[in-house]
Amino acid sequence: MSEVLLSKEQQTLCHLLANVLFHENHKIEEDVDFGKVYECARKQAVVMPAFLNINEYSIDSKLKQKIFSEILSQTNLIAKNYSHHAYLHELMIKHNIDYCILKGVASAHYYPQMMIRQMGDVDFIVKPQDLKKVDEILSQEGFRCWHMNHVCHEVYTKDDMHFEMHFDFIGMPEIEHEEIVREILKDFFKETREIHEDMFTFVIPNDFYHGLVMLMHTQKHLLAEGFGLRHLCDWALFIQSIDDFEKVFKEKLKKIGLWNYASLLSRACSIAFDLPYQDFMSDDTDLALKLLKDILDGGNFGANNDQRVYESMFVTDNDRHVVSRNRPAQFIKTINSKIENKWAKTKKYPILYLFGWIYFPLRLIIRICLKKRAPIKLKQAYSKSKDRKELYEKIKLYK
Repeated sequence: MSEVLLSKEQQTLCHLLANVLFHENHKIEEDVDFGKVYECARKQAVVMPAFLNINEYSIDSKLKQKIFSEILSQTNLIAKNYSHHAYLHELMIKHNIDYCILKGVASAHYYPQMMIRQMGDVDFIVKPQDLKKVDEILSQEGFRCWHMNHVCHEVYTKDDMHFEMHFDFIGMPEIEHEEIVREILKDFFKETREIHEDMFTFVIPNDFYHGLVMLMHTQKHLLAEGFGLRHLCDWALFIQSIDDFEKVFKEKLKKIGLWNYASLLSRACSIAFDLPYQDFMSDDTDLALKLLKDILDGGNFGANNDQRVYESMFVTDNDRHVVSRNRPAQFIKTINSKIENKWAKTKKYPILYLFGWIYFPLRLIIRICLKKRAPIKLKQAYSKSKDRKELYEKIKLYK
């Protein structure tokens, strides 16, 4: 059935990853277009692990050199990223700040070789009461704050360092479910652990909290631009490392409303990488396949489909909460939530909604003209949003 849904390039890429990450022995067809597979891997942010065994495959020498260059570039970026994580650790320890890495090296910890997990920025979380102090510390170190007014994080940059400091957990549900999730998360900082990777030291969550953070993070991006194969690999490697997944996760995730999603995501991993079926995995193969296809079609944060972020405007609001409105009503709610997020006084002065409906679309049109944003195919986005909305409703996030 996977052959019906996945393209040849997607299937090949999954096999390449399975061979490296899970020590499978998939035979790679000789007639495969490795140029297309490479482009697919690039948009999924998995070039490094996918082509780690590049010499085992019959790849054109020119393309092979291109992939080698990409791997060397990624190796350099990953090494820098590790040094940035280590720099953050030393800074937080020096000033007695409780912190914890989210994703990044925390996910790489579960890989067979830590340096093959491609990295982005440095994501970490601190306690709300330490925000002002951390801001002062980073400012003294020469970092510039972006003042993004984001719902759960702030960004700081210095030279080639990019720190994303979280003051809240990404992917929190709507208010009626939030209290339950926060109750589960209350001991997060008590359960962190210090790990040592070669010459580096970091603080990461324990297994349960790391799994929960990944689920909350991926479901949020799933509803929006997508999260791609890199994060699916993270989840697949993680569940393989847990001895009794149901015992660790089932009760708490059922209480939160993420057990169905965790079960489906695990089944999607099983299909993608040919992993053995386990009892905690969903038996709804059709829905798991559709979820896998949706993940692959989106790519790493939408890299494979520049219309997904527009599609999501008909699916979920600006804070990526799970909603059940009809799509035209949801589109209006999404624009309104964006205005509220950018202009804090909107609810007090409703006239600002009117100005927002003029200002933000006009700003987007200007960015499209300057080629800073992809052109909007509104009719296509509306049409594609129907299937996505139906899929996410079946997954029953936070229900």
